[in-house]
Amino acid sequence: MRRLRVRRPAQAVPWVAVGVFLLVLAAAYFFWRDAFTVVLAVGGFVGALVILYEVRLTKRIAQAEFIRDLNDGFTTNENIDALWRKLLLGEEVVAADRHLMSTYLTFFETVYLLLRRHVIDFALIDDLFRNRFFKAVGDPGVQRHALIRDGSSFLNIHALIADWHGYLTHHDIRLPDGYYAYAKAKAQSRGYRIEKLDAEHLPALLELQSDVMATLTRAEWLRDNPPEMFEECLREHHVLGAWDADDRLAGAAILYDGGQGKENIRRYFTEDAAVLAAAINLKLVLLRPEARGGGLARALVELLEQKAIALGKSEVLCTVHPGNRPSARLFTSLGYRRRGTVRTAYGRRNVLVRPIPAARVGR
Repeated sequence: MRRLRVRRPAQAVPWVAVGVFLLVLAAAYFFWRDAFTVVLAVGGFVGALVILYEVRLTKRIAQAEFIRDLNDGFTTNENIDALWRKLLLGEEVVAADRHLMSTYLTFFETVYLLLRRHVIDFALIDDLFRNRFFKAVGDPGVQRHALIRDGSSFLNIHALIADWHGYLTHHDIRLPDGYYAYAKAKAQSRGYRIEKLDAEHLPALLELQSDVMATLTRAEWLRDNPPEMFEECLREHHVLGAWDADDRLAGAAILYDGGQGKENIRRYFTEDAAVLAAAINLKLVLLRPEARGGGLARALVELLEQKAIALGKSEVLCTVHPGNRPSARLFTSLGYRRRGTVRTAYGRRNVLVRPIPAARVGR
């Protein structure tokens, strides 16, 4: 592969300015001594600007050369290229490909270390490597045979996923499908089976709510929803559940499309039909105490976010009791932002919004 050449930009203009300044300084010294000090001070300022220009120019050139070399390291490695071709063609990644996976993931472990040491930043690598990275971590074969095979495998890759997620949500860039596949696989690796619930799961859902309500330290954080509400959600909306190893419902979350109705949280802020149609509610997240703290709630919310994307929505909204800090921290870490405080039929609630950015493809 032919190497890219980074040409150093012409720098004649700053040095011409320096030459002109020296001539002015000499003229001031010989013909206008009173102005010499002023000219000298101005010269110091101009000199500082020239140095700053040179430093920034050198840094930009160094970064461009570094990214070029990093990309060359990706594209010229035979193992990386072999796995990348399989990923692009949708071919199954099997146990015999472990050496390919190891090389591929080790490359991104290096990227992670460079990011941590501030040699590079996400602004430099995101467009170039986002798709290459998340296509790999979202692949079932890579997950099964390398990334999620055991808890100690490729810890730097898991950390990189978390950091990259933070960068993308902070800059309103849509998360790749590979991220959602990773989130689901990560939750399932902890022994949970995640699936869409339907009408036959109503008793399990009611039992889950009852058990969660009984363990709340603040009863006002969660309202006691009637069976009719759950029946409607199971029948007409999207309810995601997580079953534990004992086939007990450990957690559930509801995505509720309120449309133009009064249940649409967006109606607190607008009556615009188009805006209401583009919004969808994250109505409820329930989790048994023993299932908390392991990322299950996060996975359920993120998988419902993916469903909202599939439905063509542009934002997900939820309400949280002002005192419910654990829920607020969870949603904030997922990119939700506080829109305001409203008074609902069951008390004051903070409205949190997660914008869903338009698709933007990285390489």
